[in-house]
Amino acid sequence: MTRLLLPSLVLLAVSTVAGQAGAPPPDVAWAAIPAGVFQMGCVPGDPRCNGDEEPRHSVKLTKPFELMVTEVTVKMYRAIVSDVDEQPPWSTTPEHPVVIVTWDEASAFCEAIGGRLPTEAEWEYAARGGRDGAIYPWGDDTPSAEPRSAKGAVFEGDRAQPVKTFGPNGYGLFDMAGNVWEWTADASTLYTEDARVDPAGALAGRNRIVRGGAFADDSGNLRVSNRTPNQQDRVNVNVGFRCARDVAP
Repeated sequence: MTRLLLPSLVLLAVSTVAGQAGAPPPDVAWAAIPAGVFQMGCVPGDPRCNGDEEPRHSVKLTKPFELMVTEVTVKMYRAIVSDVDEQPPWSTTPEHPVVIVTWDEASAFCEAIGGRLPTEAEWEYAARGGRDGAIYPWGDDTPSAEPRSAKGAVFEGDRAQPVKTFGPNGYGLFDMAGNVWEWTADASTLYTEDARVDPAGALAGRNRIVRGGAFADDSGNLRVSNRTPNQQDRVNVNVGFRCARDVAP
């Protein structure tokens, strides 16, 4: 399986955070993600796993956190950021996911609303929605583009769709498979078999991991364990993000 992002664009102008930092943009909803233990990486019996998804290893997240219910939309982003780069022609509504955003811009947005980018471990744990060992957020069945399908996702097409086009996973999160890739906090590294506790991943590096697959990908890229590095200073028409935030003790 080839894991390719759509052609990237050299960043010509950096979006700036507007003076509204500290106040959440309209329509941001957060899902509560409990603390827990899961097996991160390639699911046994999945023949499409890539080398960087192995070895599967135990991860313990000792603290609950919150994750945005949807990908950051154009409406949300414009409420906080000025000088937003022009969005693709298919982005025709305020509820489409924002794209053409660098890792640094995504990180700055999350900070402005009191959050941060999720770690790769947090992202995979949340995407599984309580289904540890499943290939997709909804289970092992291949995704479907049928409206209202319980295993619905945006894939093998030419455009993203507005968020919440399909139903949520077990934690109430939408579009954890397909639509647009999502930035995570981690720089690109390989797994080890060691059990991990609250892994933060590599903090620095030219490449950052994106997760979830996107609208033009085949079903293999939508698998929960799939991971792809992307240069943090470049933008793509199929890469967006969602924010996490810590829960006050």
